[in-house]
Order: sequence, then C-alpha cells, then structure tokens
Amino acid sequence: MTTLTRTPPPSAASRISAIALMELRIIFRNKTVLTGAVLMPIAMAAYLFYVGADQMAGPSGTAVLAGLTLMIMALLGVYLTATTTLATRRQELFLKRLRSGESSDTVIWLGMLTPTVALVAAQLVVVTGGLGLAGVDVPTRPLLVVGASLGFLALCATTGMLTSIYTPSAAAAQITTLPFLVAVIGSFFWTAFDDGFELVSRLTPGGALQNLLMAGWGVEAADASVAGAAVVLLAWIVLPYLVAARRFRWEKR
Repeated sequence: MTTLTRTPPPSAASRISAIALMELRIIFRNKTVLTGAVLMPIAMAAYLFYVGADQMAGPSGTAVLAGLTLMIMALLGVYLTATTTLATRRQELFLKRLRSGESSDTVIWLGMLTPTVALVAAQLVVVTGGLGLAGVDVPTRPLLVVGASLGFLALCATTGMLTSIYTPSAAAAQITTLPFLVAVIGSFFWTAFDDGFELVSRLTPGGALQNLLMAGWGVEAADASVAGAAVVLLAWIVLPYLVAARRFRWEKR
C-alpha cells in the first residue's frame, strides 16, 4: 500500500517573502511608484544636504540635518508609498484576494509593507555612507541613531496603514497624507524652541525623534528623557497599528 505524504503548508515567513517579492516587482514596474519610493527620497535628501550642510555644522546641526534627511526619505518613501500602495491594492481588490487565502492579516500587512521599508533602509545606508565620505560628524552613540531610524521607519509604515483606510484612491493620498506630514516635520522643529511646552512637544513623533537624534550625537545626555522619547516613539508605532488592525478595509466601498 502506498502512503501519501502530506506536504506541510508554507510557513508565515515564506508567505511574507512571497507577497513582498511580488510587491517589489510591482514597485519596479510602476514608474510612478518607483519615483516616489526610490528616486524622490534620495533626490530630496541630496538637495537637503547640498543646501544645508554648510549652515548645520557641529553635532547639533548634524543631528538636525540627519533628522530632516531621515524624515524626508521615510515620509516620502515609506509613509506616502504605503498609503498609496494599500489604497491602490484595495481598489484593485488585490487585498481581498490575498485575504481569501490562508495568509493571516499580519502576514499580508508585513508582506505589503516590507519592500518599501527595506528600500528606504537601504537608501539610508547609501546616504549615510555618502555623508560620512563628505566629512559629516559621526554620532557618538550610533546604536541610538540606528534604533531611532528603524523606529521611525516602522512608525511611517503603521501610520501609512492607518491613513490608507481613509484614502479612497492613489490620487487622494496627496491630500490624506498632508496632516501627518505637517505634524511630524512641524513637531520636529517645535521641540527646539524654549516656549515652555518642551514636555508636550516631546510627546509628538517629530519631537521624540529629535530628542533621540540629539542624544545620539551627544548634544543631550542619555538620561531618562531619552528613555521617555524611545517609549513615545514606540507608542507612535503601536497605536496606529492597533487602530488600523481594527478598522482596516480589505475591499473598496
């Protein structure tokens, strides 16, 4: 008697990889998405460095320049792209087809968002190398800077999930993403002002990021405020995910 061997189902990691590779191929085939996710962030970062490198000398200036570069690349490459991608795939009923399979919601989200996060992370490595060759001051606490950068990339990904719920189309993403873009960049600079609301400003995503980067370049001490900023950044990663996980729509209205 012949015994039939049952093939085990693919693991969650293999499913995430399959979805991610499929999404990556779509990104490189779509010129609009490719420009927004890859070319535009690098171009903006290069321009920002070109116009600001001379004016932002020293550890404090370098931390601000690094924060602006990180924000531009992450907001354009991860947040805007994630919002646009999820809204588009929803309209195409691609998300609905994925969910009808055996993959869990988390697996699908990770598969959809991993390519953009990985692309921007790779870009940051290239830009960081270029800044190092240009003689920019290196951080005194590099692990803190790396952690803050990865945390901000994750924050942009989960907030992109949340924003995509209220984004009916790719074109609408230009409007629905504006509030968060303004809030992050504005709060990043707000933290630098001695206006009596420093504690409040550091509860914002931009404020927490600036606090961590300033500590990374040795401008601020690595004390309890840095630990608090790390907790704030983590909260800004988790809260949008929890809300999006409950309200996420898998098909168009």
